[in-house]
Amino acid sequence: MFRILFRTILIIFILIVFTISLAVWKGGEPFRWMGGKIEIAGKTIERFGDRIDGMKKGSEKIIELKETFDSIQGNEQKQSEDKDGAINKD
Repeated sequence: MFRILFRTILIIFILIVFTISLAVWKGGEPFRWMGGKIEIAGKTIERFGDRIDGMKKGSEKIIELKETFDSIQGNEQKQSEDKDGAINKD
């Protein structure tokens, strides 16, 4: 337990030293680059969220589809029962 704790503290310390040394050596350019990449990822996630919102608006179709799958699964489970009423676990 203590080994994990000390290793975690050591990794955090190394990352802090690395970040400070990178800032002193290269200036802010790597951080600007990383910020740009994070911004692109954020825009991608925003578009994905908009697409999901669009799917939610048409959720009546999704609910109908889910009910259809549930009824099919229920029928398959009824068919796999034994004569004793136990469910086959093939």
